[in-house]
Amino acid sequence: MAKSADPNFVAEIRRLASNSQRVMITRTAQFDLVARHLTKDEICQVIIDWIDSGERIKPTTLHSFPGLEGQQAFELKPRIQGIVFYIKVALVEWQQPGEYLLLISAHPDH
Repeated sequence: MAKSADPNFVAEIRRLASNSQRVMITRTAQFDLVARHLTKDEICQVIIDWIDSGERIKPTTLHSFPGLEGQQAFELKPRIQGIVFYIKVALVEWQQPGEYLLLISAHPDH
């Protein structure tokens, strides 16, 4: 079975997702949400539900995101509106006063 993210990172993702004020969305992800008539709060709830159900969160590395190259990110593939979605998030400025969860992608999985 493929490796799952460290439980401490998963807990931090959930903690930040539970406060939508601590979730920032890339322009690309914003377009993804608008295209599917989804809100930031709805995606945050999907992330929380995915984590609470014990589903796998895959660690990955950001390769082409300006300013965050080489940083760890996390992928999950929940079902939304009957479609499997690809969601990618990253912990930014983690454990700093301005920490937030960055929603990088939120689109149907191709």
